[in-house]
Amino acid sequence: MSTQDHSRPISVGAALAHVERVLLLTHRAPEVAAGALPSILDIIQDTGAQVLVPAAEVVKHPQALASFPKSDGVAMRSDGSDIVLVLGGDGSILRALAREAGSGAPVLGVNYGRVGFLASVEQADLEDGLRRALSGDYLIMALPSLGVDWSDGKVSAVNDLALLRGGESRIADLTYSIDGERVATVRADGIICSTPVGSTAYNLAAGGPTVSWRVRAFVVSFIAAHHLDTRPLVIAPDETMLVTNSARVGACDMLVDGVKVGELAPGRSISIRLSGPDVHLATFAEASFFRRYRQKFGRD
Repeated sequence: MSTQDHSRPISVGAALAHVERVLLLTHRAPEVAAGALPSILDIIQDTGAQVLVPAAEVVKHPQALASFPKSDGVAMRSDGSDIVLVLGGDGSILRALAREAGSGAPVLGVNYGRVGFLASVEQADLEDGLRRALSGDYLIMALPSLGVDWSDGKVSAVNDLALLRGGESRIADLTYSIDGERVATVRADGIICSTPVGSTAYNLAAGGPTVSWRVRAFVVSFIAAHHLDTRPLVIAPDETMLVTNSARVGACDMLVDGVKVGELAPGRSISIRLSGPDVHLATFAEASFFRRYRQKFGRD
């Protein structure tokens, strides 16, 4: 069991040092950020920071990145002297957060996606934002992730865990309990458990509540529920949710951060709690959760 204190609020701290090393990650589609790479590399090197690149990035951008040191096997530091720079959308930033969850290195996103809710820098402010971050003028937000435990092992989810009706099943029958107390059996297309970070993703599309990043909790929402009284729930950080596939036949697909990791067979259960490792997002003081929310989903 995790020894993290999940009763504490989500922490925000200031970076204390000029950035010395930058781990560069880009959008899965190489053409998305290829045009900006030369100028971005010039800015990073002009500040005196060292660029590190995974081998997979060199494959995507061989001409631009082949000469830089490879990051494979290099441990990133959590003291603010290292930063993970992501040129991509929310999916790319999410993958970077999950990748660096164990290291504690902060992730700074530059928006090369469609929404970019997790990004702290827009393309129009690229040079100013990048130079500002590399000077150490940014905040580090420590955000929780889900710990999921089932018969096939354990996984962590930065955004969400989803159980969806699978195969030819027309509907899923899912029974859930909190800390051993049965709450309900729900007939629906699926169930979503999301972190505050994930509350603006699949959960939001399913009609679940948006949760401020300063709230340490997770949200349960339902997809096309067949009960009029089925409503989303907010679960406390020290509570454990157990979900059982109550159907006689038909497994449920199990997705972690949008990727299928297994199936929940009839009669099998999974345990979910806010016990995964914290992930660390680099942001600026003025780029608050509610400012992002207004700009990305509102009418600014």
